[in-house]
Amino acid sequence: MVNGRWSWLRLAGLLLAVGCASLPAPIPPPRPTAPPDPVVVAPPRPSLQAYRILPDGTSSPWGLLPAGGAAPQPLPDGDWYAEPLEPVSTPAEAQALAAVLREYRVPGLSFGEQGLPAPALLALLVEGSSVVSLHLSDTAFGDEHLAALRNAARLKALHLDGTRVTDAGLASLQGMPHLAILRLDATAVSDRGLVLLASLTTLRRLSLSGTSVSPRGLGLLAAQTELEWLDLSDTTVDDTVLASLPGDRLRTLVLSGTHVTNAGLGALRRMPALSSLGLARTAVSDSGLAHIGGLRMLDALHLGSTGVTDAGLVHLARLPVLRVLVLSKTRIRGPGVRHLAGLTRLEVLHLDDTLIGNAALRHLQGLHHLRDLELSRTAVTGSGLPALASHQELESLGLSGLALADASLASLEPLERLSRLDLSATRIGPEALKQLGSRMVLRHLDLSRTDFNDGWVATLRTFSRLQSLRAIRTLLTDLGLGQLSELRELESLQVSGNPISGSGLVPLQKLPHLVKLDLGGTWLDDNGARMLAGFEKLSWLSLAGTRLGDEALVHLPGSLLTLYLLRTKVTDAGMPALHHLPLLRELDLRETAVSEAARATLVREHGVRLMSSP
Repeated sequence: MVNGRWSWLRLAGLLLAVGCASLPAPIPPPRPTAPPDPVVVAPPRPSLQAYRILPDGTSSPWGLLPAGGAAPQPLPDGDWYAEPLEPVSTPAEAQALAAVLREYRVPGLSFGEQGLPAPALLALLVEGSSVVSLHLSDTAFGDEHLAALRNAARLKALHLDGTRVTDAGLASLQGMPHLAILRLDATAVSDRGLVLLASLTTLRRLSLSGTSVSPRGLGLLAAQTELEWLDLSDTTVDDTVLASLPGDRLRTLVLSGTHVTNAGLGALRRMPALSSLGLARTAVSDSGLAHIGGLRMLDALHLGSTGVTDAGLVHLARLPVLRVLVLSKTRIRGPGVRHLAGLTRLEVLHLDDTLIGNAALRHLQGLHHLRDLELSRTAVTGSGLPALASHQELESLGLSGLALADASLASLEPLERLSRLDLSATRIGPEALKQLGSRMVLRHLDLSRTDFNDGWVATLRTFSRLQSLRAIRTLLTDLGLGQLSELRELESLQVSGNPISGSGLVPLQKLPHLVKLDLGGTWLDDNGARMLAGFEKLSWLSLAGTRLGDEALVHLPGSLLTLYLLRTKVTDAGMPALHHLPLLRELDLRETAVSEAARATLVREHGVRLMSSP
């Protein structure tokens, strides 16, 4: 009984234990995997090419911005500007570009090959950045752009030469109280526009060359007490302007091609700091030079195409720091050159198109700093060249049109720094070039209007670093043209007026640096024109005076910036091909059958500047 009762209790306990026991926790289903965060790809930052402006006014590429992965740093000290490497087409692109300019504190902006953005986008770029200087020469910049910048009060420099600015647009400059540099050369500006500049008294540099301004409109100059640089060349200004100029700070004055006379030069005595003076193509003669002799700080003087004679050169002997002297196309015969013997700082001397002879060269032997000497089209002959042997610093020498024998060029052998040599229009033969020896420093050679032909090309190989070759109106054919491909450093090749049909162009396509090619007046035919498509880096091309028509235009390389089609057979039918040249900025259609309407379309829709003069 006990055992049965125990069994029952045991069974009851087990049941109780089972009843009190907790059920195992259910296994939760796997938690759903969260989708990965979307990958955000930042748009590429806009790139710019930065340039440093050198003391001589040229620019040198420095590098790209943004600069790799490094944190933005302001550019080093100096004068800088940058160019976008892609077109600026939207507000977002303009703002992004402005941010890069701001981060690197880039002071200047240009647009080069990419073309000028619309006015509103340009305003976004300038107002959102650190830019204080705009380098817009020879672009489609016009009054609308100036109006968009009317609130850009920080601007200090506007380089607007060769643009579409007119008198009406100059009113916008009144909102730029810090403007110090203004270039308006070769624009439609006249006296009417200058009235609007009367409130600007901060100008340090003003250039109005090639405009319609007159003495009557230049009253604003009297208020420009800070003026240091003034260019009025190729205008109708006269002696009255000289009389009204504030001269205390003036350092550069260019009056070439004006109505200034000897009498007006008396005002130069009020300009003691003048260091550069341009009087070329004026009525100035010997008596006027008496006023120039007192400018003790003058280091550059241009008197080309004036009435100066040997007698007047005595006044230049009083210019102790003169470095640059241009006497081209004056009435000098030679005896007066002795007055230049004491100008020991001279570096540049141009005596081309005068009547000086070999005797005059002896007076130059003490000028040991000469770097650039022009003797072209003078009475100097090959027998006078030994007098040049002492000019060890000479880098550029012009001997065009002289009576030279092949052997006479041996006198140039000591000139080891010679990098530019003009032998055009001489009677030399290939033996003359052999007299020069192997010249690694020679960069620029002119053999135009000589007997240069295919047989000479082998001699040119000794000038392996040649960058520029002019062989205009020679006897070069396609055979020799193709052999020039061995000059791997060539950047510019001008072979206009030669019996070239185009088959020699194919080897030249491999030249890695060729950007300028002049084929004007050659026998280039449609088959030869097809070869042009292979010049992918070409930015300057002349086909002027060839027999080419509309069919040739479809083969033009898309890299072109400048194109000469003067006196060709192109018509309106060929213009669509030019619309597909994205970088084209300058075009010569003179003496063609292209209509005014078609030309206007190129200007209006593509920003092309049509050339009206060579």
